[in-house]
Amino acid sequence: MADPYIDPFETRIYGKFAREQMSAVLTGKVPALDDMLDFAINKQLMADQAIGDVLDRQPKPAPELDSNAVLEEARDVIVRFASYLDSLKGRPVDPKLFFRGEAPSVLARRRITKLTAAVGHIADELEKHRAKIRGAEMWQAEIREVHEKLAIVERQQRASRVERLELGPEVSTAREAWLGVYNANKLLVRGLLAHLGKPELMPLIFDDLAEVHRASGVSDVLPPGQPGAPPAPTGTPAGQPELSPDA
Repeated sequence: MADPYIDPFETRIYGKFAREQMSAVLTGKVPALDDMLDFAINKQLMADQAIGDVLDRQPKPAPELDSNAVLEEARDVIVRFASYLDSLKGRPVDPKLFFRGEAPSVLARRRITKLTAAVGHIADELEKHRAKIRGAEMWQAEIREVHEKLAIVERQQRASRVERLELGPEVSTAREAWLGVYNANKLLVRGLLAHLGKPELMPLIFDDLAEVHRASGVSDVLPPGQPGAPPAPTGTPAGQPELSPDA
């Protein structure tokens, strides 16, 4: 079977390797089957080009802000600003106006949507009361900058979820089609190697097999339902022992 961990982008690597190795290792070994080998190589090339076209159509991700770094920066600003307000002589403005009655340390741990709204609220309140707070301009600049970064991160996360929903099915369908050809070619090559008496050459042609045997419980036998797999046997369900006549 194909390595179950082959992701869509790895198909480029495995497909190209298989084509090159089928040609280099097998051409002329069984001359009567060279036409079959050419057929397999061409089918693999077409499958590689098809999934390559799908991958090339996917939007290239724009440079993104580091979400974790932005969240930590926002939390740090909230806690520091709260401490600064507490340090002001006479408490010229009630801190509850900025934090809506929540403890700053708790507010700072809120999820991205609420955190973004909270920082925006702090910036708005600071603008209203800037005349009463020494150093308000410095704090306003820092808080506004953090709020803009949070808004970008929030948009990034929404866009990422939409992309997974919109682009996933097309890529998944292309990968399944590619696996159908790749697995079918394994069956053809396995037959050719059987004629040679050299089945051990399979991992030299299909590079995923060189890796897949390192995973426990994985074999080259195609499971029922996979493209190119034999039909599931009738009778005893898979994975259940047969009962003896005395059972």
